[in-house]
Order: sequence, then structure tokens, then C-alpha cells
Amino acid sequence: MRWFCLPFLPLSLVLCLPHHPWPLPALQDVSIDSVNMRHTLTWRPLDAFCWTAALYTVQFQGEFERTILNDKWLDSPKCRRTPRTHCDLTPDLGSDSDYGVRVRAECGQQVAPWTRLNALFNRRETLLRPLEMAVEAMGDGVRVSFERLPLTASVGITLWRQGQEQEASTVRLEQTPMLFTGLQEGAMYCVRACTYLDGRPGSAPTDTHCVTIRDHEEPWKKPTAAMVTVVVMAALLFAVFWSVGRCKAEGCHAHFQKEPLPFSLQQPNWPTEQLPCLEQGEICEPITALFLLELT
Repeated sequence: MRWFCLPFLPLSLVLCLPHHPWPLPALQDVSIDSVNMRHTLTWRPLDAFCWTAALYTVQFQGEFERTILNDKWLDSPKCRRTPRTHCDLTPDLGSDSDYGVRVRAECGQQVAPWTRLNALFNRRETLLRPLEMAVEAMGDGVRVSFERLPLTASVGITLWRQGQEQEASTVRLEQTPMLFTGLQEGAMYCVRACTYLDGRPGSAPTDTHCVTIRDHEEPWKKPTAAMVTVVVMAALLFAVFWSVGRCKAEGCHAHFQKEPLPFSLQQPNWPTEQLPCLEQGEICEPITALFLLELT
């Protein structure tokens, strides 16, 4: 037996007490809470006085450890001598086999006996609950995201246009967030989701979330664009008419020159010949025929 001494300076006395001469009690109320494939072991704090902080260690044993490793127990890496009174066993219970789980307390050099769960635990016994889902309109689609997804369970998302729930389609969640595109602008679409585990009924559905798919362009952009177009066209027309009105004859001829006539049309003296009427008695008008000269 070891003794722990406390000096009381004002009284000049030294009080010596036995340091844990009694065994530590086993932990109480050990249970596991499993929701949506996340498994958390909890227990009550050590029901005994401890001069230092009480530490806790959690171990697990699956079918492989019982049969192949000769009934060996493994420490949970996250819960070895931890001061917390809970332990996340989700990464440790990684198969559908039956697991034994136990926990014990330590106080200094004293170690309490192990306390085991009342029965073996199988992760397929997890409780499926509705997920926390967020839905928002994005462009011509709907964006669906979840805060905490089950590790091995699957999630089904149902999407339909408001008023057409009988035509709803359900798809399996492949990534998060998930985007549904190509939806009709101006229409309202609704979304809900369920969690599924192979061989078991699905969870209760989430609350229904409905969003409206808005136009790609903001409402104020269309009248603004039309107004800008009218102003630009008016400015261009004003500039054209102002330029024509202010243009002098010489300047206009300088800027708008006529194309010169071909050389053949510039000959001053062309031979002409009066053609007589073919029949007498008919009213004829004389015409002048032009004969082009061959240029050599």
C-alpha cells in the first residue's frame, strides 16, 4: 500500500492518506448509439474519487479476432487512454460481423475491470433517420447537398415538378453536392431524400424542399439592354444627319467622289444616222442610233 501525504502549513501538520488502497469500480451505463451507420459508445464517468484525471480505454473484438486471432481484443486507436466518456467506433466496426465492445477506467496506477456491452453489436442494427438536406436553385438546375452522409448506406433523391408528383423520378446519390440541370425556367421543383440499407426498409423521408428555377438573366437586364440599344441607335442617327447637314460641297465631293466614265463613253463625236420608218402610214418617232467605233 502506498500513501499520499498532504502538508497543512498553517497547522504545521502533515496528513497522510492511503493512495487508492481500494480497487476501482467497473464503469456503468455502457451503451452504443448507432444512427445512419455512425456508432458511438458512451458510458458514465468513473464513480470513484481520483487524485488525477480519469482515463478510459475502449477495445473491440470482431469475428476475425475471435476465430483467427484466438479471442484477441484490439484497442480503438481514437479511444486509448482518453479523458472523454464517449468513443466514435465507426471506423473500427467496419464489417457486418458481430462485435464485442468493452471499456475500462484508469486512475494513476489503478485500473478498473472491463465493462462489456450486454450483447454483441452488428452495424446493420443502425437506426436510419432522415438526413439534414439543403436545396438551392442554381442556374437552370437544383443543387442538393447533405451535411453528414452515411458511410455505407445509400441515399435516394426524388425530384419532381410541383403539381406533377406522380411523375417524380428517384436517383441514387453519387456525389455531394449533386446538381440536377436542364430544368424549365420559371417552374418550381421539389426534392426529398431517403436513406437505404441493403435488406432493410428505407428511413423516413426528409422534409420536402421546393425552389423556383429563375431566368438566366436578371429581370432588370432585359429593359436595360433595350434602353441602351435605343440610345445607341439614336446617337448614331443623330451623328449621321449632323454630318450630312454640316458637310460643305467641296468636302462632300472630296469624300464622296463619283466613279469616272469608261473611255468608250467619253468620245465627243459619235456618228449618227436617222432610221426611216419601215411602213408608211404608221406614226413613227425618229430615233437616234449610236454606232461605236472599233478602237485599234
